[in-house]
Amino acid sequence: MSLFKILRRHGTPSSHGVQAPFAQSGPASQPDADINQYSNRIRILIIGRANAGKTTILQKVCGATKLPEVFDVDGNRIEKGNFLTPSHDRGVHNINNATVFQSNPSFIFHDSRGFESGDTRELDEVKAFISARSNMDNLADRIHAVWYCIPLDDDRPFLTAEKDFFSECGTGDVPVIVIFTKFDAMDDKAFAELIESDMSIDDARAQAPGYAVAMFERDLRDVLYGMKYPPKTHVLLRDMNLAHASCQELVNCTANEIDNKVLKRLFISNQRSNLRLCIESAMDELGILFRTMEVVKMQKAIMNCFPHCVVCYTFFF
Repeated sequence: MSLFKILRRHGTPSSHGVQAPFAQSGPASQPDADINQYSNRIRILIIGRANAGKTTILQKVCGATKLPEVFDVDGNRIEKGNFLTPSHDRGVHNINNATVFQSNPSFIFHDSRGFESGDTRELDEVKAFISARSNMDNLADRIHAVWYCIPLDDDRPFLTAEKDFFSECGTGDVPVIVIFTKFDAMDDKAFAELIESDMSIDDARAQAPGYAVAMFERDLRDVLYGMKYPPKTHVLLRDMNLAHASCQELVNCTANEIDNKVLKRLFISNQRSNLRLCIESAMDELGILFRTMEVVKMQKAIMNCFPHCVVCYTFFF
């Protein structure tokens, strides 16, 4: 019979409580690599106003400490010192530019720059991009998910930009996940509200995180999901500036909302934030293949869920 073992690369973690476990095993491409080598990758459009926390989220998802590489539509590297194009660089911004982290080149990100200027052309640009990228013949060229970042450190989280997008921009089969960033700001508001209700400081401090979620459900959730084109789901991210902060919930939600089975498998195998998700996918695969496939082929199929691992086969006769 055939036995296999996994030789984990340096830095491969246990199944939980780990941020971007495989990302530090070394770059998967040379610095002068062309963007065309990134086939069979996941493409994600990330939208959000300036200071919405987009940079931090992508770095957490990819386990990155260095700046990414940015490529233009022809696959040429763009030399730029700023990441995700801040407001002062809007004149040269292009939503079709591809952002890739060498720590995990399995993902290609596109940045929308947000709609702070109130110019309807920006929303039209996003609509056109989603429409074009949703219908491409090559799966690798399509946009596979949209992450819309909304910071909650503002007294008005839903500005005209958000209202316009969720009222006018249908995305078809492309799932939209809203990421409420800086949710720790809601903790402060919750604490203040609890203090006003005559709760003691210690009790208010202990209950503030849970009460912040209740405040979100009370004040914001129905507004978002009452719009014409609501998101598939949302996540609440707090304290993302801390070293141990994780985007595992975002990864899980995105995987759950991808309907295409092949694409879902690709996303799960490419992501490096949650080993448990890979294990669960492998177990699902095992259940399907157990009675229909030879052991060796079954092993190979299961290990496709773990592209970050090296599989060695030892045969005993």
